Amino acid sequence: MNIILFGGGFDPIHLGHLNMAKQASKIIDGDVYFLPSRLSVWKEKSAPVEDKIKMIELAIKDEERFHIDLFEVNNGKEHNYSIDTVRYFAKKFPNDRIYYLIGTDQVNEFHRWKDAEELSTIAQIVYFSRPQMKVKKENVDKYHIQKLDCDDLVDVSSSEIRELKSLKLTDEVLDYIAKHNLYYMERLHAYLKDKRLSHCVSVAALAYKVAKAHNLENPDRAYIAGLLHDIGKETESREIMEKEFPEFVDIGPFSYHQFIGSLIARRDFHIEDKEIIEAIEFHATGNANMSDLGKIIYASDKIEPTRSFDSSDLIKALMEKPLDEGFRIVLSANRDFLISQEKSYDNRLTSNCFKFYLD
Repeated sequence: MNIILFGGGFDPIHLGHLNMAKQASKIIDGDVYFLPSRLSVWKEKSAPVEDKIKMIELAIKDEERFHIDLFEVNNGKEHNYSIDTVRYFAKKFPNDRIYYLIGTDQVNEFHRWKDAEELSTIAQIVYFSRPQMKVKKENVDKYHIQKLDCDDLVDVSSSEIRELKSLKLTDEVLDYIAKHNLYYMERLHAYLKDKRLSHCVSVAALAYKVAKAHNLENPDRAYIAGLLHDIGKETESREIMEKEFPEFVDIGPFSYHQFIGSLIARRDFHIEDKEIIEAIEFHATGNANMSDLGKIIYASDKIEPTRSFDSSDLIKALMEKPLDEGFRIVLSANRDFLISQEKSYDNRLTSNCFKFYLD
C-alpha cells in the first residue's frame, strides 16, 4: 500500500488542503495521513490544537482513504522535524511505500531541512506544481522530488480564512468555527453583542445555503456578507453618516447601520469585493437592480430562522424556486408586513426596490 503523509498547521483545514489530498490519493493510489502540528506560526490567531484536530476530523469524516495521525501533537517536542515523522511512519508501515507531500515553496527550501538526504531516501517527496512558482531544479534533482500535475487546485490559504477574505471550507468546519468563536469570530465580537452576532451567523448560514442551492460562484461570499451585514448596527450615528454618506442621510436612522456596515467592512475587514459591499450597503432598504448576492442577503436577513415568526415557507421558496421568483415572494411578504405594522416604506431606496421587482 502507498502511504501519503500530509503535514501542516491546518489552521484551519480548508478546501485547498482537501483538494490536494484527493488529487494526491488519486494520482499515487494511496491513503493520506493528515499530520497536524501542535504549534502554529500565527500564534496570535491560531486555534487551540484540540480545535484544529476536531476540524480535520470533521472535514475528512466521509473520505475512506483519509486519516489523521497525532504523532507530531503527542510526541512532547516543542519543535517537530519531518525526519522524525517519516522514521515513525517507516516503522509503523514497514512494508508500505511512503510519500511525503510538500508545498512548492518548501521544495525550494528542502536543502535546509534536517537530514534532508535521509528523509528523501525513506520517503518519496512529492509536490503539486503551480504555474506562478518556479522550483529550484537542483533540489528536485538532488532529492529526487516528484512533481504531481493537477489543473484544478483550489486557490486558498488558511491566512485568508483567518482574515475573513475567503471561507472555502467544508460546511462542518464553517459551522464549527462559528460555534467555537475561532479566528474571525473573535473580531466580530468587538463590534457586535452576542444576540446580534447570533443573528448574523444565522443570516450567513442561510445565505450560504441559498447561494449553494442556486449554484452561485464562490458561495462563501454569501456567508461573508451575511456575517458582516449588521456589523455597523452598534456603531451607527448621524455624525458618521453626514461625513461618509451624506447622500443617504435622508433615508432615515433605521438604515444608517447598512451604510456604516459597508464602511466597516471595507476599512476594518479589508473587504474589496464590490458585490459583498453593496449587499451589506442595501440589505435593510433594498434597492433597484440588485445583484444576486444582494437579493440573497436582503431576503436571508428578513427570514432567517431565529426571527420571531415561522419563515419556513419563505425559506423553502427562496431555496427551491428560481432565485428571482423566490426573492420576489420574500420581498412581497416583507411589504405586506410593513403595511400590516403601519410602517412607512416611502424612502426612495425601498420604494425603488418594490417598484423595480413587484410593480
